[in-house]
Amino acid sequence: MNDIERRLDGVEAHLAIQQTTTRYCRALDWLDESLLRTCYTKDAAIDYGFYEGNVDGFYPVVMEIERATLHRTHFLSNIAIEVQGDVAEVECYGVATSTFDNKTLNIFGGRYLNRFQKMGQEWLISKSQYVLDYNFSTDMPSLGDAMGSLQSGTGLNTTHPLFRPLYSQAG
Repeated sequence: MNDIERRLDGVEAHLAIQQTTTRYCRALDWLDESLLRTCYTKDAAIDYGFYEGNVDGFYPVVMEIERATLHRTHFLSNIAIEVQGDVAEVECYGVATSTFDNKTLNIFGGRYLNRFQKMGQEWLISKSQYVLDYNFSTDMPSLGDAMGSLQSGTGLNTTHPLFRPLYSQAG
């Protein structure tokens, strides 16, 4: 493999890992379990504090948690990626918000310590540990007239009229 091919492989790996990370967030935000299943290898190991074990057991647990909220957002950034062949060590910071009652906003901040594995042309999470750095809750002030005709993010899921399938379900 020449230098250009090696560099192109590196760029493709970084982009694919970032796409998987974005799919993960979108899957949780829209309650799309089928999309979430495109983010992990079949034997992925998960340690999120509230769940530790194989990814197959993780799906129903995390989806139950997310479905209990009226709305949720997940933001992951500062994605550090170190690719070594078909394996990549990845760390990123995350902030997630949710509400159960539209009166209190819950905010969680932490980091994901992930290992990705190249599977065919895809880069999937094979190991994921979440480290919670902080969490707090705050009152959600009324938006009053500021909402105007804006669409509320409450109740978003894959059956909502605003949902658009942006990713292939192949994983």
